[in-house]
Amino acid sequence: MKILAIITARKNSKRLKNKNKILLNKKRLIEHTFIVAKKSKQFNQILLTTDDKDLIKLSKKYDILSPWIRPKSLSNDLASSQKTVIHAYKWYEKKFGKVDGIFLLQPTSPFRKVSTIKNMIKIFKKNSKQSVVSLTKCNEHPEWMIELKNNKVLPYMSKKYFKTRSQSLKKLYRVNGLGYLIDPAILKREKTLVPKNFIPYIISSKIESLDIDDKEDYILAKKFCLK
Repeated sequence: MKILAIITARKNSKRLKNKNKILLNKKRLIEHTFIVAKKSKQFNQILLTTDDKDLIKLSKKYDILSPWIRPKSLSNDLASSQKTVIHAYKWYEKKFGKVDGIFLLQPTSPFRKVSTIKNMIKIFKKNSKQSVVSLTKCNEHPEWMIELKNNKVLPYMSKKYFKTRSQSLKKLYRVNGLGYLIDPAILKREKTLVPKNFIPYIISSKIESLDIDDKEDYILAKKFCLK
């Protein structure tokens, strides 16, 4: 079975400047994803899609395929991850042929384990290419959150919420961004990285599931590296 890893890395990030190039444990953030992808030995090829020339240059050090600069239309704040992945795969398909699965690896998950990659691919193969998406149990629950408008609590809040004790709340999970494994045909048809009837892969480790999105996440990641 052929699996293509696609790494998405946009140049400009708003909440954490130059996010993909920040140093973490003496390496650029994106390098941690390069390393684990290569170390897993699970992919036919690893493709980087980016508009950052520095990252393209860095990818060559790890023998990562990065043949072009991502179009501007897919490098702004409004560009979706699924459109970016579809664009990259269409180029790859034309150049190298079809694959059975696309594994999206985002650079913001530097603590991703090789075993996680292998296990997700094993599930994908065992279940006839049914999509596999990594999830993490929610620490916070919607029924214990407040929605405000003009600094006022919306009326429905008191009627619908805060009537269930915390022990009785439903167990909810969130997509943690660590890994998306999907059949290219399904990705093109449904145009989402979280398609219908996907198989959840639960990540219980808070360290592994950390998604570095802002300064606070980065500070926490550096603390993890010291342990």
